[in-house]
Amino acid sequence: MKDYKKTSCVKCEEAFDESSDIVVCPECGAPHHRECWKELGHCACEDKHADGYEWQPEKRYFGSIASPSETESVSSNERVVCPNCGRNTNKSEKYCEYCGYYMYEAADPFSEEKAVKDNLEELFPFDPGESIQGVPAGDIKRFVGNMWIYYIPKFIRMSRSKNPVSFNFTAFFTHGFWFVSRKMYLPGILMILAVSGSSLYQAYLASVLQTLSGNRLAIGSMISLILSGMEFLLMIFSGLLGNRLYMNHCTKKIKKINAQLTAKNADADEFNRELESSGGLAMIPTFSMIMCYLAVVYIIEKGFLF
Repeated sequence: MKDYKKTSCVKCEEAFDESSDIVVCPECGAPHHRECWKELGHCACEDKHADGYEWQPEKRYFGSIASPSETESVSSNERVVCPNCGRNTNKSEKYCEYCGYYMYEAADPFSEEKAVKDNLEELFPFDPGESIQGVPAGDIKRFVGNMWIYYIPKFIRMSRSKNPVSFNFTAFFTHGFWFVSRKMYLPGILMILAVSGSSLYQAYLASVLQTLSGNRLAIGSMISLILSGMEFLLMIFSGLLGNRLYMNHCTKKIKKINAQLTAKNADADEFNRELESSGGLAMIPTFSMIMCYLAVVYIIEKGFLF
């Protein structure tokens, strides 16, 4: 059975409280105030029933409301608009009282780190509540880490325009290493293996071409040319679609984290910590892959294999 606490009536959009008399549509499960149901005489979502509509509670990002001791003493009558759900919520709380979203404008104690972040957000403004593939931009910012200044504007532009192309020069020039650095391990490792394998095979061809003649020489040269072309196409693919793949990776991981922690009844702080630890840069794996790749290049150049 769904929990209707902190949800709202689908007709009047007023939030339910402990004393609310709730009527649930037997067909789609949408909750109404009993008076709203009586006024309509039917479900407010009746026009959607033919399409198999099923009401779902609004997505909550861990609605742990901070206690008064955890916030500055701001009048409880002051209300601000939540960037995630758009409702008026108490300014003195760190989290929206309706959807649990972390309020970036909450009265946090001043710190030098916060001042730097605020300055950056003034230089690179964006709406933290804007949806990018169903995930608030503010959560993606936390997941991406310090390089949000580069990625968030690109993600927003791609999401709004539905254009999958946004060129990434780092991904273009570093093959799969950029993917590994952004914790997209599978495509990154596959690309590195493909480039390493191509380099090894071309080194082998170079070592035997001088012993070939006629058709065998032509075939060997053609294979070498094809492999070089495939490497270049892989670079083009990485550059053109790297940002799109990373955006998909971020939103997919955040949704998964949210689902897992919601099932555990985790709070907002745990959610934010999980975002930060799961995202960001993978420095050690990236450095390790670079060292392995350079070792392969060194072995090839020194002719230890062929």
